[in-house]
Amino acid sequence: MSGITNINNTNFTDISSKTTDRLIYNHPVLNTQAKSPMTLQRQEIKDRLDAAPHSKTIVDLDEIIEKWVWKMWELSKRSREDSKYRREELDIKLNWKRVNFWQSEAVFTRPNQLHMPKSQILFRTNFSNNTESEQEYSLRAERSTITTLNFTFMRGFTKEKEGCVTLKLPNEVLEVSGGLRHEQRVDYGRDSTFETQMTWSADSAIRVAPHSKANAELCITEEEYSADFSVEVRFSGRISAMISTRNNTGGYYKYMEGDLATIFAESLRTGGTGASPGQFEVHEQTQSVRTVMTGKCAFRYGIEQHVNVDQEKLPTLPSSSSSSIKTTEPPPKYRPLFISHNAH
Repeated sequence: MSGITNINNTNFTDISSKTTDRLIYNHPVLNTQAKSPMTLQRQEIKDRLDAAPHSKTIVDLDEIIEKWVWKMWELSKRSREDSKYRREELDIKLNWKRVNFWQSEAVFTRPNQLHMPKSQILFRTNFSNNTESEQEYSLRAERSTITTLNFTFMRGFTKEKEGCVTLKLPNEVLEVSGGLRHEQRVDYGRDSTFETQMTWSADSAIRVAPHSKANAELCITEEEYSADFSVEVRFSGRISAMISTRNNTGGYYKYMEGDLATIFAESLRTGGTGASPGQFEVHEQTQSVRTVMTGKCAFRYGIEQHVNVDQEKLPTLPSSSSSSIKTTEPPPKYRPLFISHNAH
């Protein structure tokens, strides 16, 4: 741990719950030290990403703690009451309330922004003007699209109880896409996809020439963004566990607690974490565990809308005079009907 540098005067965000904040106050060791977790420099994070394996390494924190609980339980079997139960008959309930989590700002590297080559048509209509003068028509339309944000963790950790990292979206995405929340909350180590609805509307006046037809389309241009992301997380405090018989039958209870950094240090020495080399570091001075969560993100969102209008002449309809049937045959001969006035 001698390779850890000074961690004073760094900007970290406390992402603990209100309950945890209250418990910090009850532990002056954590509260009086004016120390914050060390922030990795952008170049250091990039170097780690380049050197990191491409396979997923997601560590289950609950599993690490449970292994420690069972080990302590085996070592502490002193009474007949402890020995009469098998592990399969017992349950463990972990309490994370006195463990505190901090995080750095997310860093996005190797970004790739791509405009979709083809616009998406949301609405199409046409206006026909059969009159001798120009006509004006109103185009009013409202349609929705889905913005998709996908986060995939390649290296990190999970835990059963709620907990998440807050990822502030890159400026290059926020500048071109409206309606997106600046920050996205993603559960620790869990691949997540978020979908939000974006509404597009048009209210335009379209003038159509005499005997013409106007075709109008409401279109949007979409963009795809992909990058690697990383965020440093540090946690410290005391974890407690309660061992009891399944479904609370039998009335057997055993309580134990321990310092999280000490548990992790022991687990790292014995190789019981399942983590890749260097994934977790224990800082002995502040009794905290430090790790960098890495992953990949892929976004798709609309960036602009436009109304396309093109006009064409309506086909000419034949007039009534030209539609009369002409023939070369002579007209029929009719015999006049005379009524004689001399008839008696």
